[in-house]
Amino acid sequence: MDSSYEIQPDEIEILIVEDSPTQAERLRRLIQSMRYGARVAANGKLALESIRERKPHLVLSDIVMPEMDGYTLCRAIKSDPTLRDIPVILVTSLTDPKDIIRGIECGADNFIRKPYAEDYLLNRIGHMLVNQKLRKDQNMEVGIALYLGDQKHFINAERQQILDLLISTYEQAVQVNSELQARERQVIELNMRLAHHAGELETINREIALKNLELAEASRMKSAFIANMSHELRTPLNAIIGFTGALLMKLPGPLTDEQDRQLNTIRNSARHLLSLINDILDVAKIEAGKVTLSVEHVQCQDLIREVADTLRPLAVQKGLELEIELAPEPAALDTDRRALTQILINLANNAIKFTEKGRVKISLSQRSEGGHRITEFAVADSGAGIREEDQAKLFQAFSQLDSTSTRHAEGAGLGLYLCQNLANLLGGALFFTSDFGKGSVFTLAMKSKLQ
Repeated sequence: MDSSYEIQPDEIEILIVEDSPTQAERLRRLIQSMRYGARVAANGKLALESIRERKPHLVLSDIVMPEMDGYTLCRAIKSDPTLRDIPVILVTSLTDPKDIIRGIECGADNFIRKPYAEDYLLNRIGHMLVNQKLRKDQNMEVGIALYLGDQKHFINAERQQILDLLISTYEQAVQVNSELQARERQVIELNMRLAHHAGELETINREIALKNLELAEASRMKSAFIANMSHELRTPLNAIIGFTGALLMKLPGPLTDEQDRQLNTIRNSARHLLSLINDILDVAKIEAGKVTLSVEHVQCQDLIREVADTLRPLAVQKGLELEIELAPEPAALDTDRRALTQILINLANNAIKFTEKGRVKISLSQRSEGGHRITEFAVADSGAGIREEDQAKLFQAFSQLDSTSTRHAEGAGLGLYLCQNLANLLGGALFFTSDFGKGSVFTLAMKSKLQ
């Protein structure tokens, strides 16, 4: 390039017209990094006043501003013979083809597309400053009328100005196209990755489906095995219990004290083993979804009395008081009597098992809540209680709490797990409170509609 057209940055001052303080400061720092002078106006009106006070070498203006927008400011500069030689660069998003026409109509010298790359902005500023020198003596004008979107526009601008605008617009289009191509490559790459991941997920899903089939078959075989073994074990156990009962009744003849004691041990052990087998079989049925409920009208007070009568000999044997506390009004539920009885017997039996002295109380109460009647069966004991760290695993299958005060208690750890599953089947909720060293309260809440 001819050295006569080179520009000296220290001699150049650029006016920035931007209503956003953050954007204005960013542009000011960027322009000053090239050793250009820079000043800022917050809108077109203030910019025009500043230009008339001291003429800048170039105006860089946003379009959307209060007071006076960028188009109006540019038109005012280009319509003033003393200011029209100042290059004006408009910063716009270029979302509408009419933006270019409006820029040419108002006399803009160039466009910068938002968002802009800083090096591109600086390059356009340098280009415009050089072009300003190149066309200083060219005053030929050209006028042309054209239609865009059924609207007539008349353009009266220098040939060089129109050429600069078209070139800058073309450069912007090339830049946008490059960005779109880069994004298209990214999308293609992302789609390939997604396709790869989809293939992996499909493989994993097939493996999971296969494992589910294997688990279902294993569960079926387990349930069948448990059912068969339970049947095979219960038959001889019932025979043992029956024959020991007959011997204890002294039907075949008298027994010595030692024989009586040993036969009682045999019968109690057989009964305990039968109870464990029944619990395992019930759990297997619940997990296999083979439990069928038989709904009937159940009088709750009568049911609690029956449970208490069943377990009172066991409480007396341990020297415990077994109390019942019943609601004054008759309480009835339409539910499965056998399942409800099993829950209450298990809860009360646990309370007796883990209580060494004091009492066990079975209570019944009713209350209204949200248009429903809540019937609550509570079993309270004065036993060992449950440590806080052990409470989370209380309803897990085969879970036995390792406490010095309860380690002697027999059981497979299925009682509460079975109770919770039965409560869920009945549409109830089983919960508890416990104070370690003082006792526990287990509550079964059953909801029914108010009549």
